[in-house]
Amino acid sequence: MKLIDDNETNSYPIPSSRFSRLINLGSMAAGIAGSVLASATTQFVKGQRVSIQDLITSQSNMLRFVNHLSQMRGAAMKVGQLLSLEIGEFISPQASEILSRLRNQGYSMPPAQLNKVLIKNWGPGFQRMFEDFNPYPVASASIGQVHKCRTKKGKLLAIKVQYPGIRDSIDSDIKNLIFLLKSSGLVPPFVDLESLLEAGRRQLHRETDYLREGQFLIDFSRLLNNHQEFDVPQYNQQLSTKNVLAMEYKDGITLDQAKTLTQSQRNRLVYSLMKLLFAEIFDFKVIQTDPNYANFLYDQTLDKIVLLDFGATQTVTSDLCEKFRTLLQATWRDNITDIENALYDLEILHRSFPRNLKEIFIELFLDVTEPIRRKEMYDFERIQIVEKIQGRIDEFIAHQKTIRIPDIDILFIQRKIGGLFFLARHLHAKIDLNKILKKHLYEVNSLNFQA
Repeated sequence: MKLIDDNETNSYPIPSSRFSRLINLGSMAAGIAGSVLASATTQFVKGQRVSIQDLITSQSNMLRFVNHLSQMRGAAMKVGQLLSLEIGEFISPQASEILSRLRNQGYSMPPAQLNKVLIKNWGPGFQRMFEDFNPYPVASASIGQVHKCRTKKGKLLAIKVQYPGIRDSIDSDIKNLIFLLKSSGLVPPFVDLESLLEAGRRQLHRETDYLREGQFLIDFSRLLNNHQEFDVPQYNQQLSTKNVLAMEYKDGITLDQAKTLTQSQRNRLVYSLMKLLFAEIFDFKVIQTDPNYANFLYDQTLDKIVLLDFGATQTVTSDLCEKFRTLLQATWRDNITDIENALYDLEILHRSFPRNLKEIFIELFLDVTEPIRRKEMYDFERIQIVEKIQGRIDEFIAHQKTIRIPDIDILFIQRKIGGLFFLARHLHAKIDLNKILKKHLYEVNSLNFQA
């Protein structure tokens, strides 16, 4: 079996020491600062109005930012992905498009570096276990890359290999990024950067424990055993370590490609994912919180949704579950007073908010929960939450010191809910969400979520 190949494509060695990662971030900041100074000087000489914020978030600087984070991977790239989700709608379309690349692109390890990682985890001569092992990944992400291989026994596996040094560099990466992003001005002032980076830090510590993720693979396979619309790859314990995750290989298209399916198929996909979402919160009390389209495949041959990535999975406490249930009940009844009280209880709203800011939050909440409150078939193309946030941007900036993001566990659940709503909008889905929700309003501890 051949593992090493010199014809490397889109590969870049992972900077694995804290010092090398700091140098990489410093180089990025220096490059952005130099670009801004040169552009500002040119515009000043030409007598043009100089906007430093526009120069900072220019196309060339966003490209420099994305390329550096893609090469570094780990906490740096994960933070870039979170920023893409949080601020992508509030910068220029060109800069937003470039930043969004961090959600689905990344360099891979050169095969020689990959070989060293696998020897460290499996020992010398590991190649003898495989009939064939593709040294180039089928997918690359922020903390690892996935390889397709076939064992000597003929089993087709997906092997997720963690980049070296990623786990040990999380805290230092985050600390350095807080300083550099604050000083560079790349992040709009209304973004609660420290809370966002703390969320990224906690999630990364969870995601870098592949044994933990392997256990969630086993758990979800059991929880979904009787639900034929879902498929979970079988966990391969023999080949899995804390840094290598081995599982059954699954085929399919990612959900962003599902836009080409029929209306009926798209509706059914979204309906199934919404059922799973609320079952995770209220029945399973464990939720996979990352809504990235690449974490789900649709196997058209088997007509199944394949659930791939459980690194961002978290448990849901009984207290948090009931607080969400209370909010859902209030939303179902369309009772503004009860909705407001439930949002305060979840600390999504805060008593320190001025009245007009509270009213904006309530208005946005009512807009995004219209599919629940209308209690009928809903066309998710009608959701205009991003456009409405953009229309309120001046007010958010004015209250930037007052706005606080909620507790991290709540934030990640919000992220999953919002991600699925945007997926429904992306796929132009039309479903009656309330058929799913009825059973969760007052029924407790029911693991049967057929609707």
